[in-house]
Formats: sequence, C-alpha cells, structure tokens
Amino acid sequence: MKNMLANEKGNIALFVLGMLSIIMILFIFVLNLGGALATKEKSATTAQQASLTASSVFYEEMRAALNRYEFPEPESDDEEPEDSEDEEDDMSYEEYFNEKLNDKISDLSSLVAYSDWSANEIELEAFDQVLSSEASTRADLLFLLRSQSFRGEVITAVKDAIHENGGVLEEAELIVKNNRFYVRAANEFESTSLNGVVDEIKENVYQETAGPKIDFLNLVWGENETIPLDED
Repeated sequence: MKNMLANEKGNIALFVLGMLSIIMILFIFVLNLGGALATKEKSATTAQQASLTASSVFYEEMRAALNRYEFPEPESDDEEPEDSEDEEDDMSYEEYFNEKLNDKISDLSSLVAYSDWSANEIELEAFDQVLSSEASTRADLLFLLRSQSFRGEVITAVKDAIHENGGVLEEAELIVKNNRFYVRAANEFESTSLNGVVDEIKENVYQETAGPKIDFLNLVWGENETIPLDED
C-alpha cells in the first residue's frame, strides 16, 4: 500500500512538473512571438525614419544648389523679345524661383483637390512642380543639380537615421525608384531561451518603406538605383 501511494505521489509530481514545463515553453513561445512582432514594428519605424530623412536631406541639398545658381549671361548678339521678362536685371534667380514658388503655392491652395492637404504638403508639392519645370527647361540648372555632392550627404544621413533608431546596417539598402526613396533596414531580434529546451535566436528582421514622392528625383538622381548601406 505504501509503495502504491509513493508511486502515485511520484506520478503526480512528474505530471505537475511536465505541465509546468509545457506552460513554461508556451510562455516563452508567446514571449518570443511578441518580441518578434515588436521588432518588426521597430524595423518598420527605422526604415520609415530613414526614408523620410533621405527625402528631407535631398530637399535641403536642392535648395542649397538653387541658392548658388545664377541666370546665365546673355550673349551680346542675342536680341531679347520686347515682351520678355528681364529676369537678370530685375532679380536674382533665388528671388525669381521663390516668387514662382509662392505663386504655385497660392494656386494649389485654392484648388479643391488640395483642400485636405497640410500647408507643408502643399509647399513641397509646389516646390516639386516648379523645380521640375525649371530643371526641364534650363539645361545649365539641371547640370548644376546633378553635379552636386548630395548623394554622399543623403547616404550618410540615412545611415545615421538607422543607427539612431537602433537598426543595423547589415544588408540595409537605399533604393531610388518611382521618384521615391525606399529604405530596407532591420532591427535585431533576440529571443528568450530555455536551457536545453528552447535555443536562443538572433536574427535581423527587415522591413522596407518609402518616403514621399519627389517629382524631380529621377530627373536629378537617376532611376532604379540600389545602394548598399553596409559598405563604406
């Protein structure tokens, strides 16, 4: 009888230990699943912030280039039409561009199609349209924009943004296509382990997001370019 009771108690103890082990494994599984989803969200945020940074720095570089551009000197033999605007005498190119930009902002703001756009969105859209038009008709301006060292500035800023958001540069990429900056980046996922039962996992969780459309990006930068960010 004593042996039977001892065996029964032993079986119960083994059953309880087994159940506790299963519960512990399920708990770690749920914990790791939650961690993986959280890392996926972090990676999406990292990629998004990096793509927005690329767009912001690109705009800044274009603005700086416009400030350095001057109207080309007219050739002495050329006669200007009587109704042409004497742009060179009246204002600098920066003033001329800003005047066109302000006019475009006013035009867009008055349109129903842009009624739900923020002031910043309308200003960027106006900038895109004006610069696209100017770069398409002024070959020397387009040459100046393309010759600027903005690529290095954009790439460095994207790398910094990834680091600042806890991301890793391993296999990260900056992609230029469809007039947008796309960034593929990752944050590292590290799982919770259980000795002898659940192994530790370390893995980069990648996400790709795009910045806002920039109408003149392909015109100035080029199309369909993929830049590895894990290279110096």
